[in-house]
Amino acid sequence: MKRFNYPFAVATIALTVFSSCEESSDNIGSNPDFPTVSAGAYILNQGSYFDNIEGSLNVLDYGSDNLSEHVFKTVNQRSIGATPQCGVAYGSKIYIGAWQSKTIEILDKHTYKSIKQIKLEDSDKGKSPRGMVAKRGYVYVTMDEGFLARIDTAYMVIDGAVKVGVNPEVPAIMGDVIYVPNCSHSAGYGTTGTAVSINPFMELKEFNVPINPQKFLSNGTELFVISAPVYDGYNVTHKAVLAKINAHTEYEVIGDATMGDIKGNTLYLINAPWGEPVSYWKYDLVTKTKTEMKFPEVEAPSGIGVDPFRDVILISSFPMENGFASYTLPGYVCEYTLDGKFIKKYDIGAGPACIFFNME
Repeated sequence: MKRFNYPFAVATIALTVFSSCEESSDNIGSNPDFPTVSAGAYILNQGSYFDNIEGSLNVLDYGSDNLSEHVFKTVNQRSIGATPQCGVAYGSKIYIGAWQSKTIEILDKHTYKSIKQIKLEDSDKGKSPRGMVAKRGYVYVTMDEGFLARIDTAYMVIDGAVKVGVNPEVPAIMGDVIYVPNCSHSAGYGTTGTAVSINPFMELKEFNVPINPQKFLSNGTELFVISAPVYDGYNVTHKAVLAKINAHTEYEVIGDATMGDIKGNTLYLINAPWGEPVSYWKYDLVTKTKTEMKFPEVEAPSGIGVDPFRDVILISSFPMENGFASYTLPGYVCEYTLDGKFIKKYDIGAGPACIFFNME
């Protein structure tokens, strides 16, 4: 199976105790950790490394209701890199991590011109980006080699890293703590998460989660984790689950999910294990109730993103070919209201896997 990250769009909403030069220079309001509007969305295509299909950056503009494809290559006249895996729009810049190329591209958010490329091949703070979050002048990047690296957004350099578990995936921020899922797929699949404080930048503790954790989700007050299925050949030995983390010492399984996103007090979930029917549902954090949802326009979901400031759900999908999801044909993304009403379908490139949002 191909290894994909699940999309993430984490709105960092809690106060921290420090700031940086990036805050004063960005024209996004007095506090960049409290954005109030979303102007659009970004969808990263991983492409197909083994089929020589480049990855790409697509930009959805809510104002014009238009999706622009291959934006990075069009502007910069070069490839964004092999397997662009994760991204975040923060301040005046966009940060994109390319897993197989071992690079982080930093773009101007308005022109999409590359400001700097951080090459990670010789880095001692991790080489292969997997997931990103941002807060108070820093972008935090999980690295496949077992690090949570920190990018100073003013100087555009990696200025620190904390050792976490093997193969960390998509992190989330709650309060002044970053939560990292230690997937450990190369070492028999992990069963832990790591809590890392923002200031000082250091590990706080390791705690138990369901096996094969892929993504943390938080609305600022509650913390959840999605763990992917574990297979023995074609047989599932551990199914995918969504679990609530309680007091960092125990967890409570809520339901079955392979991917999801959070907006306010609602989780939006997809359960799409390989070879099984796809199901969609949402979970109300206040009433603790589950509600089935339906998105018939989506054939083989690859990611989901829920805009923190608009009532929009985006679901990316592989196309189907001869009864199977195709990793080489161009995919698409479908736009919905929060209650599941279809708005529009946009065609994009191969391997759509990461959705994040443009905060203005």
